[in-house]
Amino acid sequence: MNKRKVNKNANLGSLLKIAGQNRWKLIISGMFAVISAILALAPFLFIYLVMIRIIDESFGPVDYDYIWQMGIYAVAAVFARYVALFASTMFSHFSAFDLLYGIRIRLVSHLGVLPMGYFNEKNAGFVKKIISEDVEEIENFIAHHIPDLVAGIALPVLTVGCLFWIDWRMALVALIPLPLALNRQAKMREGVTKGGLMKKYHSSMENMHSVIIEYVRGMPVIKIFNQTVESFSRFEQSVYAFRDFTHAWTRRASPPWASFTVIINSSLFFLLPTGVWFYLQGTLDLPTLLLFLMLGTGYMVPLLKTAMMGGTLQQILGGVGRIEGILSESELPKAIIPQKPENNSIAFSKVGFAYGKKQVLDSVSFSIPEGSVTALVGPSGAGKTTIAHLIARMWDVKQGEITIGGVNIKDIAYADLMNRIGFVFQDVFIFSDTVYENICMGAQGVTREDVTRAAKAAQCHKFIEKLPQGYDTVIGEGGSVHLSGGERQRVSLARIILKDAPIILLDEATAYADSENEQKIQNAFAKIMKEKTVIVIAHRLSTITDADQILVVDKGHLVEQGTHPDLLEVKGLYRYMWNAHTTAQNWTFNPDGAE
Repeated sequence: MNKRKVNKNANLGSLLKIAGQNRWKLIISGMFAVISAILALAPFLFIYLVMIRIIDESFGPVDYDYIWQMGIYAVAAVFARYVALFASTMFSHFSAFDLLYGIRIRLVSHLGVLPMGYFNEKNAGFVKKIISEDVEEIENFIAHHIPDLVAGIALPVLTVGCLFWIDWRMALVALIPLPLALNRQAKMREGVTKGGLMKKYHSSMENMHSVIIEYVRGMPVIKIFNQTVESFSRFEQSVYAFRDFTHAWTRRASPPWASFTVIINSSLFFLLPTGVWFYLQGTLDLPTLLLFLMLGTGYMVPLLKTAMMGGTLQQILGGVGRIEGILSESELPKAIIPQKPENNSIAFSKVGFAYGKKQVLDSVSFSIPEGSVTALVGPSGAGKTTIAHLIARMWDVKQGEITIGGVNIKDIAYADLMNRIGFVFQDVFIFSDTVYENICMGAQGVTREDVTRAAKAAQCHKFIEKLPQGYDTVIGEGGSVHLSGGERQRVSLARIILKDAPIILLDEATAYADSENEQKIQNAFAKIMKEKTVIVIAHRLSTITDADQILVVDKGHLVEQGTHPDLLEVKGLYRYMWNAHTTAQNWTFNPDGAE
């Protein structure tokens, strides 16, 4: 069994590599961010020049025209700064949304070619969190954090450079808190890394998401038994576990974060007494002192954003690792030299398969002629559904081989294999879309008449016509109309009828149909599926008595094979199951307890 893959070596380079798919937009965004940082300094410098002109007596009388000119320049700089900031944000957002679309398309496309075993091993919360939240965090980083990061670095560097140019002594004093702040920031990051807090955070959140999804899906059962959220202990425990973890993390992180924040804002503590002493000594003029009190105490504020970004970055990198983990999962091997089957016969030759360490099939061999109907029967867990899944190559076999038309299914192009096979699952999935789209499933060249014809054959046209918008009614979880189990199954049958694949796999296709509709569906299949290779997984043995052959599977082995009359002659598992089936059909409920 494959283990969950997460790229533990994901770092800022990995993130920038992903962001680099929109390199030029990000470069332009960064350039505007730097321009915005430069313009943020301009008003202070203009104010500094005005103070010099007013205070320094060597310039003579106050030149009001000069003051107005500097004021206009300052206002223009403020306006230009916000224009540059707007441009930077726009380019970063355009890049982020393009990237968001690209990553999700890559993820969903890759998930579509992974073996079904991958989804058996991964809970829904894990996959949902990656596609939704982890990708969204990357969008936030690129749209907001990259411009902030560029500005957060450029503004302090430019400010410090400007301060050194004006007075190197005061600039050195202004830098005193910087190494202290960087030290505290490094300690905070080290605590998160060494303690594995981010990994635990994501694990706790994934578990909570998975249990929430399970809770919502099980809502009908919970309501039937008049239970509350507290009764579903795993739900309650997962939420409390996430709460307790975040509380513990907050208590642990608060002291170093508080000290870091104090240090960031402590420049005035060093600048004011030093500046006043220099001023009293006559080595520092008043405009310069005021400028340092404004810029020297504010240049470290952007570092606060970059520090806050550090924790966010760790969280994002965890998501990047999981995204790369999915993309590195091995898809089903493609056929090196694709071959075309000569017909649609199916053969299993000593096939063995296991889910992890649990052996499900062991040396199973049989053949299914083209155009025949084969039924798979046996106890629950015998391996019937696994056989059907292996024919559709939802997994690759561990031992032996499966052929269609004499060609190993591994040597058939996957698209060609899927075009040959139609699969009706026992648990039908309906998309949140119109009935029409649910039946045609995006098939090209399909007309309205084709969809209607398939719906009539599947005995679902009448109830579809009674829906509020007919075939244009939105159904599924997000729709306004919810179908019953039997209705959903007939819509699924219409899909397969419309697909017109030469090989049909039916996993208890009439499980949710009532007696009347079951007979109608059986009659429809009898007409439509002539000359097709049909494999039926059946629990109601009365529905497969006319099958060309019946395969009896038990504990991963093929124990009996033959027609219905032949198998009744053998005192084996099939005869036992048939007797149990007929006895159950004759059973009636007697409230008086009489036999």
